[in-house]
Amino acid sequence: MKVTVLTTLYNKGPFVEEAVRSTLASTFTDLEVLVVDDASTDEGPAKVRAIGDPRVRIITHPENRGRAAAANSGFDAAQGAYVAILDADDRMHPERIARQVAFLDAHPSVGACGSWARQFGEARELSTWPATDAECRARSLFGDPVLYGSAMFRRAVLDRHGLRCDTTWRHPGMDYLFTLSLAPFTQYANLQEELLQYRIGAQNMRHGSDPLEDRARLYRVVFQRMGIAVTEAEIDLQLMLHKFFRRAPDATQVRKLWQWMGHLAVCMKERALCDERLFVDESRRRWDRLFFALADRDSGAGLAHLRLSRDFRPARWRYLAAKTLRRPGRISTTRP
Repeated sequence: MKVTVLTTLYNKGPFVEEAVRSTLASTFTDLEVLVVDDASTDEGPAKVRAIGDPRVRIITHPENRGRAAAANSGFDAAQGAYVAILDADDRMHPERIARQVAFLDAHPSVGACGSWARQFGEARELSTWPATDAECRARSLFGDPVLYGSAMFRRAVLDRHGLRCDTTWRHPGMDYLFTLSLAPFTQYANLQEELLQYRIGAQNMRHGSDPLEDRARLYRVVFQRMGIAVTEAEIDLQLMLHKFFRRAPDATQVRKLWQWMGHLAVCMKERALCDERLFVDESRRRWDRLFFALADRDSGAGLAHLRLSRDFRPARWRYLAAKTLRRPGRISTTRP
């Protein structure tokens, strides 16, 4: 069998049948659908069994063990040479499996191949990922090198190196940590087309959680795995690049963030974690997008950003001036 499509299931009865049927409608047919039910208490497992297609297999945990443990059960039981992920509330494009198989067959050095994804449900955005391994690695400190829910993995790589999800991690971000664990052993790639529909809603694991604390918790682990020693204050600086602020940013914080970005570039180069130029480009893109969030919160922070960036775009200076005129107090004119 060429492909196992792995779906972990826990109380997503309203969606799982649609997810499985989207796989069965694939143009590529040499596949099995492996659903690992993590002791659901709703009608989801019954809906899967009722589909009645011989390509659908279901494994049931006697007690709830968490998403990571369910994924590991699937990796252990998969029969395909490739393992594709589809979350129980998502849908795949009919050509997704065929195109990822063709790519992995043609690129034996790649062990993880993702794609772009279109959000649906409570959002409608298109999310994109970079194409090449070098670009994926440059992005990896800021987010998933490949989107786990769109990914197809080479099972031989996972088995040869014992790569599995961390079952002690019961917070959002398990998929991010798993995809990062592949970095020493294989290459990444993302097909530059929309092959997954990613449902946004109350059923998502991140729904109702604190995104700032979720990201801070992840960064403590990610920096440790990358061998980069950090303080809590430096984690707070890193969170600013995701537009998360523990307190209102000021010019001093912005200057510290600029210095932190330079320090990170050196660390990534010294540890040969990614291409330095691509990493600087990625971090500068995030820095550039930060301007409006800073200007909205503090005029001094916005001014420091423009000065450090040597940004002479009139529209940004007008935006900062308009924000400053609308708020009481004066901004600092001390140069960074």
